[in-house]
Amino acid sequence: MKALTIKQPWASLIAHGIKDIENRSWRTKYRGRIFIHAASKPVGNDLETILNYKQYNNIPLDKQLTFNNGIWQNGAIIGEVDIVDCVLNNESIWAEQMAYDVCPDTGIHILRKGQPYIWNWVLANAVIYEQPILNVKGALSLWNYEKPYQVIGTAEMIISPFEPSPTDEQKQWSQDFNSQDQF
Repeated sequence: MKALTIKQPWASLIAHGIKDIENRSWRTKYRGRIFIHAASKPVGNDLETILNYKQYNNIPLDKQLTFNNGIWQNGAIIGEVDIVDCVLNNESIWAEQMAYDVCPDTGIHILRKGQPYIWNWVLANAVIYEQPILNVKGALSLWNYEKPYQVIGTAEMIISPFEPSPTDEQKQWSQDFNSQDQF
């Protein structure tokens, strides 16, 4: 599954379903579920200086206490979220905006020349893990991460990094066994 490395506290705000936008300088056509990887180094520890007034007050009070202690999981996959769109100038309080002018004849918004693009990745259906996947090194851009297990038929097998993956014969046996009629 794809993963995206995000610095804290942004990663936790997304995983808790509070932050619904991820701002990037590049556009993505990818849509679907991704892992949220918390980078090894956070942006900072004081939410009141990191966030603007609207963003800070959008966090529920019980979560503000959790986030204000500045203790976040770093260098780990902490949850999952869906990327559902990628747009410019989303209306969310979490979206960074690009400057634009309005055409007096048509009312159409026209982006000003010479500014870098800020793409707003629209996120939904966030899940935070009770037990993060620890000691995961991140990467730039969207990257692939495979959980340390495989699904074979309807049975889930834990695969140690030191054990070989099941052979094709073992997989076929598992599929045949799971497809037999049960009494």
